[in-house]
Amino acid sequence: MTKRPSLFSPKAATPAREAETAASPAAAIPEPEAGAARPDPAPAPVRYPKASTREGKRVVTAYISPEAFRQLKRIAADEDRQQQDLLLEGINAVFEKRGLSRIA
Repeated sequence: MTKRPSLFSPKAATPAREAETAASPAAAIPEPEAGAARPDPAPAPVRYPKASTREGKRVVTAYISPEAFRQLKRIAADEDRQQQDLLLEGINAVFEKRGLSRIA
């Protein structure tokens, strides 16, 4: 059984296309005719809009044990807050402990 190609990866070349490309790489890129206009350069990559709450912010990732994750979720549910709010509270506590301003 063969694996289906990913929907998120660029279209993979089939073995037949790879053989064609390897045999004649120049044939894959047509030469413009004399006097013909050159094709436009590749368009800029599409940037998806960010939520206004994320503008100008960076992502921080941490790996925690499943028990700690469940505990964090439980605290957030008990206090009717988001996990992110609790994490920011913890980061600010680290800053405060080191004599820095609470800016997170």
